[in-house]
Amino acid sequence: MRGRDPVLLLLLLGGTLLTGAYALDLGGHRAQALVAWLVLPVMDLLLFLWSRTVARTPGLPRPARHFWWALAAAGLVFLCGDTVQCLVLIAAPQSDGLTFHPVQSAAALIGMLLVCVAALRYPAASWTSSASIRFALDAGIVATAAATVTWCLATGGGRDLYLPVALGSGLLFCAVFLVVRMGVSGHSPMSTPAAVLLVASVLVQVMATALVSATGAGHPHLQYVLIFAPSLLSAAVARVHLRGGERADRARDDVPPGRRWHLLLPYLGTVVCVVALVLTGTTGALIGLVLNVALVVARQIVSLGENNRLVDEIRRREKLLESMLRHSSEIISIAGEDGTFRYVSPAVERLLGLPVGSVLGRSSREILHAEDEQRLGAGLDHLYRTPGAEMTYQGRYRRSDGTWRWLEVHAVNLSHQPGIGGVICNARDITESRELHERLRFQAGHDELTGLANRREFTAATAGVPGDAAVLLIDLNGFKQINDGYGHAAGDAVLRHVAAVLIECADPDDVPARLGGDEFAVLVRGGGPAADLLAARLRTALTRPVTIDGKPVTVGASIGVACGPACDPDHLLNTADLRMYEEKRAYAS
Repeated sequence: MRGRDPVLLLLLLGGTLLTGAYALDLGGHRAQALVAWLVLPVMDLLLFLWSRTVARTPGLPRPARHFWWALAAAGLVFLCGDTVQCLVLIAAPQSDGLTFHPVQSAAALIGMLLVCVAALRYPAASWTSSASIRFALDAGIVATAAATVTWCLATGGGRDLYLPVALGSGLLFCAVFLVVRMGVSGHSPMSTPAAVLLVASVLVQVMATALVSATGAGHPHLQYVLIFAPSLLSAAVARVHLRGGERADRARDDVPPGRRWHLLLPYLGTVVCVVALVLTGTTGALIGLVLNVALVVARQIVSLGENNRLVDEIRRREKLLESMLRHSSEIISIAGEDGTFRYVSPAVERLLGLPVGSVLGRSSREILHAEDEQRLGAGLDHLYRTPGAEMTYQGRYRRSDGTWRWLEVHAVNLSHQPGIGGVICNARDITESRELHERLRFQAGHDELTGLANRREFTAATAGVPGDAAVLLIDLNGFKQINDGYGHAAGDAVLRHVAAVLIECADPDDVPARLGGDEFAVLVRGGGPAADLLAARLRTALTRPVTIDGKPVTVGASIGVACGPACDPDHLLNTADLRMYEEKRAYAS
């Protein structure tokens, strides 16, 4: 029972019991009449109280608040009329309860007019003048059908039926406008379940107004059901909206456009007019059909004009979209669930040199670099399999000339969306920015003169070695004399020569670096023995003369070797520095 309203359940149970009692014709006609007219004022009071509660709801939009206040006022008017009818029935034992008192009839008409006017004045969201014209024509189509049926009932039942049929006409018009408002406009001041109950209440009231007077006293127990049922449904309207308005509104908003069958509702009025004319053959039915058809023709003319404007607008937007896509610097594409392209924008020819026709039906993975395919494969599989999934990645795509371009792709899987049914990708060329980034990253970690790693890069590489590491610290002997005697250009040439020697002698996994000035270092991956061997090779290689500006120059070097935990690169360098100075002092002596 969680989430169910006990008051609504009690109302439903009471209505079911009363309907069953009347269907079984329990009790005398006098008792049945008294029960019916005693129930009506109670239902009217509930309609007033619950509608007033809805109208006082905080945050309710002003138009909806006005509508609910009108419904509360209608409930109060119904209460007055039904109370008078109940008192008259109690005071007149000979009354059968099926003859409406003029006050009750007037109150019913006034109350329904209040609801009708409130429904007509309730604004739909962002209506334009053309939307208002469409609504007026749709309402007129249904209204002429209702008037035609009313005329046929009135002329077929005798003049003593004119008054109840006139009252029924007011009720029917109200029901018509509510249906048109809820169905055609798609906007309602109440939740869909509450609106359905209100329309059902009004339609049952129409049946009661026409049939109670038309059938006479032949089946009073069934006629009493038609009397109290509309009030029971009306009272439930506000209660249903109070209990589930928000959820019902969300459910109504989620209905896809393809299921809005209510747009055909006004045109059913023409069918009703034709049926009325065939069954009665009266002049009134013919006039009603002619008016109805005239309104339908006017509605179609309005629709045709709107369709032409919409077609022109669609063409204009198509040209605008085509121009934007053609001159865009980004590739827009739609791929199926298997990854094959169903649409590709013309930018693919500018960026990758591939004609659009040659790309359609192919998968983007065919031109994706193998390394990137291996790196991104799992993510791409998830993207294409999962509706709603998103992915942003960078990868190298092959151009028609065999070169590679870096593209940054943002993709979202909209295969669950009607009209799209695929993965939308937006790709932009980031080759230049990526090359610039790589260049800046290299410059930040390398010496500009020699191309070797700088101190920061060397320290980071050493700290990244698990366990122990071996470091060589190399300081050139006599470099100042070379720099002063031959000039800075010669000194730079010597530094580049030393860098080339380090690269030549070191293993591919080793990291040679220039720490600054004439000081170099090498991170040896092989440990202490490998470091000692490398130091010996470097001493030999650096003693060989090098030709600078046509003159042979000999460069010597002092090398210090240190081994220890790689987690402290500065300690290793300090240790190597001390040993290097020991060798330098020995060299000087």
